[in-house]
Amino acid sequence: MARRRRKNSRNRNPSSSVRVTRTKGSGASQTTNYSTGGLSITGMGPTGGVASSRPTIRATVRDQGSSLSKRDISLYLDGSEKTRFHYDQASGSLTYRVGAALSAGTHRVEIEARAESGDNQGRFDSSARKRWTFTVVR
Repeated sequence: MARRRRKNSRNRNPSSSVRVTRTKGSGASQTTNYSTGGLSITGMGPTGGVASSRPTIRATVRDQGSSLSKRDISLYLDGSEKTRFHYDQASGSLTYRVGAALSAGTHRVEIEARAESGDNQGRFDSSARKRWTFTVVR
């Protein structure tokens, strides 16, 4: 299974902001908020047993703090990368209609997303990966 560049295979979902408070020698403090993004993959399907041998794979892929695009997302079905999926940037909706009929049995889906975001304080990389299975029953 071909992979895009990746520093760490762990699923990282940073919070949407970090608050830093600096205290000066005089006891005065200054608080600054930094945006760190917030890449998430939710609403995956199908899951469990499905009757259709050509199901539609779906998920919601979003990132707070950057403009995530289709090129930032990889979709794999049974280890094979699929590039003909639809991604709606405004809603975060990803859909892939399976072309050739799948055999009866369990199938594995993986979605991986990677984004860069930042502000005037610096750039931040975030990545997320979700894996799940579903079973075609006949």
